[in-house]
Amino acid sequence: MPPPPPQPYVLEETAAYAVAYKPPLWHSAPLKGEEYSGESSARILLFWYADTYPGVLEIRGKNTHEGGILHRLDYETHGLVLFAKTQGAMDVLTRQQREGLFVKEYGALSGGNRGELPGFPPALSPGPAPFTIESAFRPFGPGRREVRPVVPAGGGKVPQKIALDQGKPYTTEVLEMIRRGNRVYFRLRIRRGFRHQIRCHLSWLGYAVLNDTTYGGSSAGGALALRAEGVSFYDPESQRPRNYRIAGLGP
Repeated sequence: MPPPPPQPYVLEETAAYAVAYKPPLWHSAPLKGEEYSGESSARILLFWYADTYPGVLEIRGKNTHEGGILHRLDYETHGLVLFAKTQGAMDVLTRQQREGLFVKEYGALSGGNRGELPGFPPALSPGPAPFTIESAFRPFGPGRREVRPVVPAGGGKVPQKIALDQGKPYTTEVLEMIRRGNRVYFRLRIRRGFRHQIRCHLSWLGYAVLNDTTYGGSSAGGALALRAEGVSFYDPESQRPRNYRIAGLGP
């Protein structure tokens, strides 16, 4: 028999915040209009945590229907998610997000791209790590379900109505790039992220995430090989640095 699917759990919890693990094929937060029913079987991490701490639903951040969740992971991505447990903690942590003090680290495995996808700028040439990948983003494809990187032509301005990070390109830091047989392991860091940012940036680099068929990745069966392995921030009460990690995909 196959092993049972992984379940969420709380890695660390204080009076101000909680760090929880989101399994693959779980939503981080509900869609607008979805209501909490007291049942975690909906596979929504916010509702799962609300079973233990209902007050998380009363927190108000950027999107009121997302309660105290500070950031979201894609449905297929698994790893660490941070919750604020008080409105004061949410306000402090949100300010840290804006200032680039809330840092997320990811691990990814790639088997290379199956082929070129439409809508991408010219392919990047990866240098030795560490290096950065930078772009704005635009929606792409049926239902705008995908994104594509946008870079200014000839050093000019990025077109309007394109997603930017506080007026600047979104940045993915490639900290490590290690070849393991016919696969490549990446250790990555972002401070503020856009939807599908890492998946899109690695595909643009020519190293789509393993099992990410949306962005041209090769398939080996199993979950998307992208894991949120670490979060770093300052405790909203003591202001001391906090760094939480789980076992990663790396060597």
